[in-house]
Amino acid sequence: MDLRQYRYFCAVVEEQSVTRAAERLRMAQPALTQQIRRMEEELSVRLIERAGRGIRITPSGNRLYERAVSLLQFEQETRMELSDIEAGRTGILRIGVNTLSASRLVDWIEQMKRRHPGIILQVHQGESSALIERLKERSLDAALVRLPIDAQGVSIEWMEEEPFHQVWHPDHPTADLIIPSQEGLGVFQTLSQRLGVVSQETCSDVLTLIGLVRKGKAVTVLPESTLRELDTAGLHQTYLSGAASTTAFVWLTETGPTTLTKQFIEIMQETAK
Repeated sequence: MDLRQYRYFCAVVEEQSVTRAAERLRMAQPALTQQIRRMEEELSVRLIERAGRGIRITPSGNRLYERAVSLLQFEQETRMELSDIEAGRTGILRIGVNTLSASRLVDWIEQMKRRHPGIILQVHQGESSALIERLKERSLDAALVRLPIDAQGVSIEWMEEEPFHQVWHPDHPTADLIIPSQEGLGVFQTLSQRLGVVSQETCSDVLTLIGLVRKGKAVTVLPESTLRELDTAGLHQTYLSGAASTTAFVWLTETGPTTLTKQFIEIMQETAK
């Protein structure tokens, strides 16, 4: 049986008449009668019985009617939900964010929720390389990553370049260089080489890293947007001329951007103007 037959049967039950049901459905009465008989044959039960000039719904027919109403309601709700998802009115947007690429994310999320209050946003933080792998595993819809990375198989829509600063405690300018990351953030290795030191020490938690700098246990390099979000009072900073990193918004090329991803891109592009 299909949903069309369930609609036919519900009309018969609700009208308590095959004739009136056929008029409501705008179909010939013999055709409707034939559909009901097919349902009875397929289910091997009687659904409707003659009762004088009218009809009587059997106990099996009443139970089928209850189930049919639920099925038709479920089908209608599903259609509406899918339509809302396709239009970007509802759904889930799963965004991956590199630890050092989220300085403007709060503003973007705020605007996204204001425009599309019915959506669910899930933000997952991690290394750029790990986020790319999650894209390929289809556990993320899109990600904010820092280049350079191995971006084979992903598409890039939005990019922003920003400078880097070296940060140190004024009493400990020669402390060990500790960089935020090695994996997936080759830019930091490049910067450390420019400073004449190849760092083997990393600390992916920026607050902990700044804490080490504040105690004179580390010198580090951080992007400008990250420094704006941190309390660096009492620390010295030096702009690294010619040193910059690019933040990119990426998704899996094979699947393309979802409707919600496209809407998020629009918000990012608007703020960049």
